[in-house]
Amino acid sequence: MEKQPLVSVLMPVYNGRDYLRPAIESVLNQTFTDFELLIINDGSKDDSQEIIESYKDPRIVAVVQQNMGVARSLNNGLKIARGKYVRRHDADDISTPDSLKIQIDFLESHPEYVMVCNQQAFMTLNGHIAYNYRVPNNKFFKGQHMRDLSFDDFSSGSSSPVVHGTACFRRQDVLDLGCYRTEFIVSEDNDLWLRLLEKHKIGVLNVCTYYMRIHPGSATHRHAHKIQHFRNLLIEYSIQRRNSGTDPIMRGETVPPPPPPAVENDQDLAKHPKGKWFREDLRYMYNLVSDANDKSVRNELARQIIRDGWKDMRTWKMISFPMLGNKVVRMGVAVKGLFKK
Repeated sequence: MEKQPLVSVLMPVYNGRDYLRPAIESVLNQTFTDFELLIINDGSKDDSQEIIESYKDPRIVAVVQQNMGVARSLNNGLKIARGKYVRRHDADDISTPDSLKIQIDFLESHPEYVMVCNQQAFMTLNGHIAYNYRVPNNKFFKGQHMRDLSFDDFSSGSSSPVVHGTACFRRQDVLDLGCYRTEFIVSEDNDLWLRLLEKHKIGVLNVCTYYMRIHPGSATHRHAHKIQHFRNLLIEYSIQRRNSGTDPIMRGETVPPPPPPAVENDQDLAKHPKGKWFREDLRYMYNLVSDANDKSVRNELARQIIRDGWKDMRTWKMISFPMLGNKVVRMGVAVKGLFKK
């Protein structure tokens, strides 16, 4: 009888050719080796399948299906998976070699926890890591090596402290709960975490072993308006379950669809005089790629910021401060404060 792996690493992929190889290899290079890598090809139209088949590692289990979306792909994977534990992993991200070992050691020694996750840092499309840009951030842990997840950690106005790609959970408990709910087009993961949290404990480890790639094709970038809509719903539904035992999906009610995304038309763009459009919306990404020292992406963003707002002094401050570095900026602020006194 074939030995069952302790862990199933579940990786859905759709048109992931650009970043699939480093994602696969980061899993295959884990120091913990008792796992299967279950790759669900969700109807990719590029050469993702050829990339998957180029690997001859017997731990890879490749599944090809028609395009069904993330939630259905994950549910299919959960039914096929053979491991006691399931670790999620996105097809464009990277795990450090000790990632699986840290999580499995925790779950094996803490049976009262149904799931564990950990901190992740952002990574540019070129693979440069912004170590100072993390989710959850360092303040979340309050100096502790780990924190128990609570309902208060989820709010409509902030991102979830659970990074889906770092989630490692007991498979049977998720199967018993009904897996991911496909009514959630996005944020299906946070809906599952809240349902798990109503029955079990979830731990968040203060260790950064996962790097999330930020690029124009990432789900976060493409589905921002949908994420906000379903984030509001999942919190509302969790409150209903805790108060009455059911939510609209459990009662067979229709889940309201997200509103259409806001699109700037020519009239909106005309509101910004030439050279006076201060691109506050690009500040976070510019600071992130600067922290990662990805000069090509930083320079591209800088050109866009300057092109739109070169007449606004704030533009030049936004561009120059990350290049100067935090120490220089803090020193400048301190000197300025002295002169004001």
